Amino acid sequence: MSSHIRVKICIAILMLLALTFNVSAQTPPVQGENCYSKVFEEKVIGHSLANTYLLMYAAYNTYENRMGVANFNEFQKKFKEIFTPLGISRFDFINKKEKTADTQLVVMSNDKLVIVSFRGSESSTNNKVSPVKIVYDWVLTDFNFFKKRVPWWGWGVKVHSGFYNALDIVYDDLKSLVDRHMAGIPKRLWITGHSLGAGVAPLAAYRLSGDGLDVQGVYTFAGPRIGNDNFAKALKKRFPDMQRWVLDNDIVTKVPFKIMKFKHIVAPNNIYGDGKFAIADGEMKGPGKVKSHMPGMYLQKIYDLLPLELKDKMPPPPAFGSDRSVEDAELERAFNGEAVKAEEDISN
Repeated sequence: MSSHIRVKICIAILMLLALTFNVSAQTPPVQGENCYSKVFEEKVIGHSLANTYLLMYAAYNTYENRMGVANFNEFQKKFKEIFTPLGISRFDFINKKEKTADTQLVVMSNDKLVIVSFRGSESSTNNKVSPVKIVYDWVLTDFNFFKKRVPWWGWGVKVHSGFYNALDIVYDDLKSLVDRHMAGIPKRLWITGHSLGAGVAPLAAYRLSGDGLDVQGVYTFAGPRIGNDNFAKALKKRFPDMQRWVLDNDIVTKVPFKIMKFKHIVAPNNIYGDGKFAIADGEMKGPGKVKSHMPGMYLQKIYDLLPLELKDKMPPPPAFGSDRSVEDAELERAFNGEAVKAEEDISN
């Protein structure tokens, strides 16, 4: 073999080794890669476990304090880093604070669907989520449960003032962004949120629908009651297939109290303490639980419901602590005592 041929062979081997090294050095595939494009059932009507998990995954990651970031700009960057490999190609963010409300949300899309995800109430202690602060700062303090009349939504319609204000301060921007994301190739619009976000999401769906946008699905998690009987009927008529998820007597799903004439819109999809679940179930009986409200708990419990063939196609939930604190138990006793007292006061 001539030296010239040997040189060519060596060069070819080196090139092959370099190519092999470059391929192996690439970032390994992300679990759940392109799941919002390949797995999300954008045309489904009503219940879908795949959509339930992926919408809760969006709602979970809408919380800034779960990202380990210092500000909203860093949150946007981190959010895009998480969801781009999962099949989302376009993102817009709203972060608006006024005297009446403080609202954050994400509008994201690909060539098949648009998702609007509202952030829930965000309270932290030492950069860690505190369920005690969530319930005290939001449920028992910030929102006073006054009803707002909304006659242009129907006769006798009244909704929770805090949730209405939270939507109202961002609605014009939201509508503009959704219009842009929906333009071009036909797409399906999905709206979701956890906690406070679950209080705002149905109002947003109702208002966007009233402005001519076709909302394919509304999925809420850990949502409180948001309006009176007239509003519940009006929204259920427009979105009869809305999905409302409740985990093991979540404390927030029990407010505002029924005695105050607030109603849930649709029957809950309940996940019980033993891991079993029921679609369009009845209201859970018993005292409210703080631990059940945490978004990480919802995400993990819904992930546990997925069949194995779906789990392999999804991004896994992050690890999180699950120990019950003394403060949780004390808050539950105080909260449930307040519920009884409220009913007694109103009855008298």
